[in-house]
Amino acid sequence: MPKILPTVIKNLFRRPFTVKYPKVRREVPEGYRGKPVINREKCIRCWMCIRACPDRAISINKETRTPMIWLGRCTYCGECAEACPTRAIRMTREYEFLDQYVR
Repeated sequence: MPKILPTVIKNLFRRPFTVKYPKVRREVPEGYRGKPVINREKCIRCWMCIRACPDRAISINKETRTPMIWLGRCTYCGECAEACPTRAIRMTREYEFLDQYVR
């Protein structure tokens, strides 16, 4: 207990690290991997994104023959964007859509 006491006293007078989200929003850091977006015009339908996805979050839309990303299954690892030869998939910095997929 005596070892912890100086740390407790020091932190009593600091501001909290957390913010009152959603009223206060922090700036998204550079390199943050948010929602993946597909540019369907750049897509050459090589399906490398499907093979690269470890979560099987990408499937083929049978009507349009284009990839679809299931955001509820996606872990935002960015493997699909790295695998795409035409850079048709990019990771945005968007994160506020997540409440739609969390139960």
